[in-house]
Parts: sequence; structure tokens; C-alpha cells
Amino acid sequence: MCLASAAGYGSVNLLLRRMAVRYDPLWIIWLKETITIGPLIPYLVWWWTRRRRGGDWFRSAWGLVIVGLLTNTIATPGLVWAMGVVGVAIAVPASLGVNLVACAALGRVFLGERVTAKTALAAGLLILSVALLSAGAPQVNASLATAARAVGPLWVALALTATVVAGVVYAALNVVIRQAATSGISMGAIAFLVPAMGSMALGPVCVWRYGLEGLLGAAAEDLWIMVGCGLLNLLAFLAIIQGLKLTSVVQANVLAASQAAIAAVGGLVFFEEQASPALAVGVSLTILGTLLLDR
Repeated sequence: MCLASAAGYGSVNLLLRRMAVRYDPLWIIWLKETITIGPLIPYLVWWWTRRRRGGDWFRSAWGLVIVGLLTNTIATPGLVWAMGVVGVAIAVPASLGVNLVACAALGRVFLGERVTAKTALAAGLLILSVALLSAGAPQVNASLATAARAVGPLWVALALTATVVAGVVYAALNVVIRQAATSGISMGAIAFLVPAMGSMALGPVCVWRYGLEGLLGAAAEDLWIMVGCGLLNLLAFLAIIQGLKLTSVVQANVLAASQAAIAAVGGLVFFEEQASPALAVGVSLTILGTLLLDR
């Protein structure tokens, strides 16, 4: 489930990378999250009418609401913007590296999860791999629409800061999802609540900035790309929810961190981001770290 989620999110990141240099990140995130929750609405209505809703359920649901708002209003827009400044092969691995460290700390503090020596070694290899992937990626791809401003050190520093913030928020999201998944909330309800926060929070902002016509005024090809992005996001989210239910936060995220290699290879294939020895070693360490993980 975690590896399937990595493949799905890796594909989503490549689609977002294409859109990040052409549209407002807030519009991109709003449309992606709105498309994600669409198929879940009938299921949620059915589930809600049959579910006993106790205090534990509401505590977990409120946690999902709060972290969902942070994810969709701060973390993901910042990461999408960073992709348009420093490229997908830098932004995604850097965010994942921070995520791995933060997950180990938060999982220990809030869930009491023990990190074995073997898992710590695997996580260390993954952290090293994302560092190499970031170092081996080009500083800025010439095709980026924001290249003129991205060459400045201030923009690069802001983009890297955004990836760090995203990594920490995503770690908190994973911890809350594991708590919710093990407290009786269904996968579908979790998968609905988090993106719904993004859709509801960003919708009014996008309407105010662009109007109703502007929201759907993109090219037809780009709208279809966003439909695919939303559906892939839903499948990947369902997969990581189940993965977090079945294993610890650290193990799930070490496996999910393989999307760093997907982002790096995808950046080479689809966006002509330059290859380097460091990038090749980083991909190799990603595979090795995944194989070393405790079963």
C-alpha cells in the first residue's frame, strides 16, 4: 500500500510540476482537492447514516480537520510553488527528507512507536538519498516560467523553506491519519475530510481572485490533467491511509519516500532536468533503504 501510494503521489507531483509554472498554486490545489472528494461524497453519506459517532470519533475528526487545513492552505501550496522555483527534483526530495525525520520524532512522542536499529538505518539511507537527489538536481531548469526570479538566492531560500514546512506538516498529517485509522474512522471518511478542508478553504479565495468564469477558464487539456491529478491523488491517499493503518508511521514513510526517486527520474524524462552522479547514487540509495526496512 505504501509503495502504491508512492507511485501515485510521484505521478501527482509530476503533473503538479507541469501546472506549477502556468497557474496559481492555490487554484491548482483547490481544483485537485475538489476533484479528489467528488467520488467519495455518495460513500460518505452512506457511511455517516450507519456510523455510531462517539467522543473518540469526534476527537480524531477534529484532528483531521485541523491538519487538513494546514496541509491544503500552507504545506501543499508552498510545495507546489517551490516546484516552480527550484524544480521537482529538488522540492520533492527535500520535503521527503524533512518528513522522515519529523515522522520519527512525532511518532515517538504522540504514538509511542519504537524505531528499531534496522528501520533507523533504512531511514538514514533515505535521508542521505534525498540529500543527494537534491544536490544532484539542477539549481533551476531553464524551462521554468519563474527562472528569471528563481536564480536569486532569496527565492531559492524561500522555496527551500517552503519544502521544510511542507515536510513537517505532512509528518503531522501522517500521525493524525494513523490515529484516526486505528480509532475506527473508515478510509473513505479520512480520505474525504482532509481534501475537503482544502476545497472549502481555498474555494472562496479562488472565487474572489478569479471569479467563477476564471476558475474553469483554463485550457481543456490542462483541466483534463487536473482531473487525472485528482483521481491519482485519491487512489494514493487511500493507499497511504491503509498503509498507515497496517504499519508504523516511520516504516510507512520510509516506503513512501521512494517517490523521491520517482520525482528525480520523472524530472529527467519529462522536464529535461539534468542527470548527475549524485542523482544516480541517490536513486540507488532509495532502493537500498527500502529493501533494508524491517518487514
